[in-house]
Amino acid sequence: MKSLRVGCWAVSSTFSIPASQSISIGDVIQMIAVPANSQVVALTLRSDYVQATLTVGDGLDDNRYVGSPVSTSALFAVAFGGPGLAATVVAPYTYSTDDTIDIFVSLVSVTSVLGAFYMTAIMTMDPTQYN
Repeated sequence: MKSLRVGCWAVSSTFSIPASQSISIGDVIQMIAVPANSQVVALTLRSDYVQATLTVGDGLDDNRYVGSPVSTSALFAVAFGGPGLAATVVAPYTYSTDDTIDIFVSLVSVTSVLGAFYMTAIMTMDPTQYN
């Protein structure tokens, strides 16, 4: 299905860690689909109870948005894209193909990790590039 995507729009996603499972080192959690020809202009990631070390990126660069591994604890939040927020991105990146914004887990602090990740991305697309 094709649709017109012009201007800015927000996409939110939640990943709840099932009680019968846990996240592990090396896990990749795909959070938000990013269409071709779009740019992510702001991103927030928060959690209610996840203790892990992670980066945030996409299929081409696993630390595009959160470059240095972030050690999380209960009720953490990271963001980029606004005044006073930590930013990894120096110049806007335009996606040439469809991709996803992913969480890459590099260390888990406890054996049983429960809770959820909540991510919101604000994206924009050049009106001459919509598909």
